Amino acid sequence: MTGHDMDAQVLFVGYNAAYLRAIEGRVPSGSVVVIEEPDIIRKRELGDAAARFDCLDRIIPASYQQSTELLSLGVELSAVRPVAAVVPGLEYAVPAAAALAEKLGLPGATEAAAQALRDKARLREVAGAGGVRNPRWREVFGPEDILDFAGDGPVVVKPANRQASVGVQLLDSVDAATAAQAWERTSTAAEYEQVPDRELTWRFLAEERLRGPEFSVEALVRQGEIIFENITQKTVIEGPYPVELGHLLPAPLDAGPQAALEEASRALVAAVGFQTGILHAEWILTEDGPTLVECAGRCPGDYLIDLIDLAYDTRIRVTLIDLLAGRPVTLPRSAERTSAIRFLAAEPGTVTAVTGVDTAKALPGVRDVEVDVEAGQEVRPWASSWDRAGHVIATGRDAAATRQLVLDADAAIRITTS
Repeated sequence: MTGHDMDAQVLFVGYNAAYLRAIEGRVPSGSVVVIEEPDIIRKRELGDAAARFDCLDRIIPASYQQSTELLSLGVELSAVRPVAAVVPGLEYAVPAAAALAEKLGLPGATEAAAQALRDKARLREVAGAGGVRNPRWREVFGPEDILDFAGDGPVVVKPANRQASVGVQLLDSVDAATAAQAWERTSTAAEYEQVPDRELTWRFLAEERLRGPEFSVEALVRQGEIIFENITQKTVIEGPYPVELGHLLPAPLDAGPQAALEEASRALVAAVGFQTGILHAEWILTEDGPTLVECAGRCPGDYLIDLIDLAYDTRIRVTLIDLLAGRPVTLPRSAERTSAIRFLAAEPGTVTAVTGVDTAKALPGVRDVEVDVEAGQEVRPWASSWDRAGHVIATGRDAAATRQLVLDADAAIRITTS
């Protein structure tokens, strides 16, 4: 942060520990203020979180999910201490962060763009009107709508405004019974720690099921222009729940598909009217070309920012703050190496043992190993990203070598259940 910003604060809407760890020591002490939902502070036990990070001044309770309460709070905070930037810390914070940045006259997505990114039905409307290829879709209000839309063919049923693949289902065929079951599972999907206890509004979609390899595009955007772009190849588990099993970047693509994804990304930025910030857009490369799955206006999860930093020698989270503060940024044009992540799986049941972690850590190219379960804990079948048991990250000279490195590390770890 530049000299004239030393007394300014950066407002994060939504508490993101990974983001705070990444900027610790790279932004001034006490320069970050987090706004978080009171219920989430309680459920995630964040009362003492400010003591965990030197950069974090405090966490202030305020409603922001499907709420405008934080706008007046943000104005009050800016009157006491200048605000350099407003950062969306979490998916559900994207509209509120954009609205607050707009109110304070700071760079951001724009409230209209953020609202479209947060609601897949609205995104379909806006992107389609702007010439971005979308699957056939409709909003649904019950199992009858799913059956009417799908006939007996394959279909995707999903919440329009949730995250992390929660409630998303891929159906190979549909009849009255499967439509009723899909509606029940999708409409009752829940995220205890991620949402407040008050009633929120959820919408639901049925979509044409697309076939083809899956990619994501991570882009930094300044005043409507993409200034940094990465394409990630993703691997998704088989079955009804499309949970990511792994990512590899930069994706090993021929010139044609790469250019098509880059062009589609520029069209999406223009269609949504996105101004400044970061985008994570997911695409399926169909026979007709890139088709939009969804797009988020915040740092992606799944450790993708860490993979980008490893591959490109960047510090994207710090750069994003500079971008949202209107400061100049310097970014590489190409990657120095390839990086990949593989998420750990185990048979559902009670964990009895975890072995091979040290072996995996000792393998060449392995950068990180994390197991999120221990003996006595329950492993559930994968229905969303929250069900995965850990991950391994590796880097290598090219895509083939890196893919093998991360698979070797994954194979070294055994999570035994009973």
